[in-house]
Amino acid sequence: MNLRVIKLTLSFIAALLISSVCGTQYLFSAYSTTLAERLNFSSIQINTIGSAANYGVYLGKPIFGYIADNFGGRRPFFAAFIIFIGYFCLAMTYEGNLRPSFLLCAFYMFLAGMASAAGLMSSLVIVAKNITSFRGISLGAPIALSGLSAAIYSEINSLWFKNDNYHFLLFLAISTGLCIFIGSWFLVVVPPSINQDTTVVTLEEGNSSSCSTKQNDKFEDTPLLQNKINEEIDIGGWDFINNIDAKLLAITMFFFSGAGLMYINNVGTIIESLYSSHSSSTLPPIYKLQNTHVFILSIFSCLGRLSIGFISDMARLLFKIPRSFFFILSGVWIFLAQLLILFYVDDLDKLLIVTIFVGVGFGNLYSITPIIVSEWFGTKRFGSNW
Repeated sequence: MNLRVIKLTLSFIAALLISSVCGTQYLFSAYSTTLAERLNFSSIQINTIGSAANYGVYLGKPIFGYIADNFGGRRPFFAAFIIFIGYFCLAMTYEGNLRPSFLLCAFYMFLAGMASAAGLMSSLVIVAKNITSFRGISLGAPIALSGLSAAIYSEINSLWFKNDNYHFLLFLAISTGLCIFIGSWFLVVVPPSINQDTTVVTLEEGNSSSCSTKQNDKFEDTPLLQNKINEEIDIGGWDFINNIDAKLLAITMFFFSGAGLMYINNVGTIIESLYSSHSSSTLPPIYKLQNTHVFILSIFSCLGRLSIGFISDMARLLFKIPRSFFFILSGVWIFLAQLLILFYVDDLDKLLIVTIFVGVGFGNLYSITPIIVSEWFGTKRFGSNW
């Protein structure tokens, strides 16, 4: 195994390590109700705090995407410090060592969200630069792990911390910061080998003399679709913003993801409401139910992210089904979940199916959409566009 392969392997493992802690904003429902009770926050205030993490993620991604597009992949050392500060300050506030302001708590979660966006975008951009073949799998793995991080931490919370949210938040701050910091040391862009470049040049020189006589035959034998694919698409900036397909994709994404995030941020509150109206005395503690739903959301989100890329590849290859079909399908899952919670759910057992539907739909959505963006508008400015 040569040095370049070792560097590629270590860089990919580092990307997976960083990505595995960049989805902790979806963990909020596991401790949101306890945080509200401890600090006497209203439902609106606790929702603001939970939403702040998502604002950090989604407002941060265009910034870090632009940086990645224009300056190349950068090691996200600063993200390790920021995510540590965000969760550490939240833990200190929970314990009473800092001022219990919901606006400050929202700011701490916003910082954690921004750091998560920086870590994930850096990982994806560097993986895309390093691995040019099997890109669906190579990009799908870190995307899936970011969705799995909430499941990992919810299980840790259930097994080790029970309802001790102060020490859990401290653990969250230290572990996420360390994982991003350690991963950043090995997350590097590995340049292509000199042998590959030399081979390409030699082939081009060897074929130049016969190119003129074979050119017509080559284009006659190449399908028109293949010729179009070989022409690099590059739509970005104002052209992207004014593009009708980009507008439709963004507006649809807004409603699909918004409905999913609404449930993800509030499932803890929903469980608390159903728990208080449940007459059975055999129910487990409420924090266990909240951790269970966060775990299930994360697991099915991960499965949705991993599966949809492969399924859409096979469907397009074998049945000529476009990827946009699966984009709509992800919205159908989330829409069905909303109908179920509106007309069907009246106890905690029935809520489980809603959690599964939202997990699958949300995972599908956040895996298929970046693939569509890269194919429709090109990879050169993918970071900014996505």
